[in-house]
Amino acid sequence: MNDPVPGRVSAALARARAPARLAYLAILLLATLSALRLDLDPAAIADRLRRALHPEPSGSDIVDGARNVVLFAGWGLVWMVTAAPGRARRALVEAVVTGGALSLLVEGCQLLSDTRTPSLLDLATNTGGSLLGALLLAAGVIAVAGLGGARSFVGLPTAIFATSYAIAVSADAFVPLFRQELQIGVAGGPSDRIGTVLSAFRWDTVADPPVADFLLFLPAGALAVAALREHGHPYTLSALLVVAGGVVAMSGLEVLHGALGIAIHGGALWVHVAAVSAGALAAARWLPGFTRAARGARRARHVTSAYAGVLALWALRPYAPELGVDALLDKLTSPWWVPLRSLGMTRTMFSVVDVFGGFFLYLPLGAMLAVWPLRARGLLGWCLPAVYLAVVTELAQIFVRSRMLDVTDLLVQAAGAAVGWVVVRRAGLPVRGVQLD
Repeated sequence: MNDPVPGRVSAALARARAPARLAYLAILLLATLSALRLDLDPAAIADRLRRALHPEPSGSDIVDGARNVVLFAGWGLVWMVTAAPGRARRALVEAVVTGGALSLLVEGCQLLSDTRTPSLLDLATNTGGSLLGALLLAAGVIAVAGLGGARSFVGLPTAIFATSYAIAVSADAFVPLFRQELQIGVAGGPSDRIGTVLSAFRWDTVADPPVADFLLFLPAGALAVAALREHGHPYTLSALLVVAGGVVAMSGLEVLHGALGIAIHGGALWVHVAAVSAGALAAARWLPGFTRAARGARRARHVTSAYAGVLALWALRPYAPELGVDALLDKLTSPWWVPLRSLGMTRTMFSVVDVFGGFFLYLPLGAMLAVWPLRARGLLGWCLPAVYLAVVTELAQIFVRSRMLDVTDLLVQAAGAAVGWVVVRRAGLPVRGVQLD
């Protein structure tokens, strides 16, 4: 990984190295060692050690494993982001070794508690998560650097937007924010659950579509067409490919979440397919004219503003105001400032995909600011404007019904923006302008 701006970028990351790693270490320990209750009885410790060395996997272990991977992937990302330039291989090894060592420490501490369940499976998923996070950062830099010289609409590969946004909408389609309830009567393994959910499918759900999802899924189709066009595919062919892919992907995800016991919703399926298709067809129709009318910084300003608006739509759904004084006070007085608390309160797959969604939604904005910064440095430099947007949209959720203020969301979104910024800067893409105007 090379550093195109050795002075500022390297110095800033070097200053952030220790604070960032220590901060994430604190988050890891908070998530894995909270609510410990010491039980130093030798027989009990020996029994917990025996069970840790001979785990008996169950269905809940899938969710626990996924949560562990996501949590420790953050460690791998933080380690790689703050590593010195030119030491990618060494930093990757260090990220995995330190992640494994931390996991071993955590599992050892949990042996001394009767409220936690240490396991070799946790050690494996934690260490694997550290490896995954480190590899994602390194692979992202390599991929962006490889595409850096190709044709681009906004000075960086649109594939960054298209891929990240596709991951976010896929996560939402797999475990919808407002449809997490399990189908009544589901039991058994994934195949059994899918069978139960399919047999309980209700056709009347087709007439009850989540209309608000349309505007959220529509950009996925448009961004995919733009990315394919950058790779030389004609607009019409790109749109047809995206429409076909959208039908397959959205249908597959709607059925696949039956493995979790979540009901299949006919209205959600056709809205998601229609939105992706409409976005693809709209891009094929109007993107050529837009690129001719808006160029350089003006185009970047329009794209950045539009994407910020889309992020606001994600944050403010279901778009129902919350103005009751008691409800507002409950939100403000809840322990919203405790990192990972909301995720720790639920042991469902939503706690995993929620992290994925927020992270990948903000990654493209950070990448955009790496090429088109508002300012070279200071309060509007780096990826800080993306962080400010995350703060504003999170605070706005106080006034949205069914939404809660949560610092975890803010941390995840800020991390996504920071990673996007670092990936682009490490990939060596040129800065196109100091300001967007």
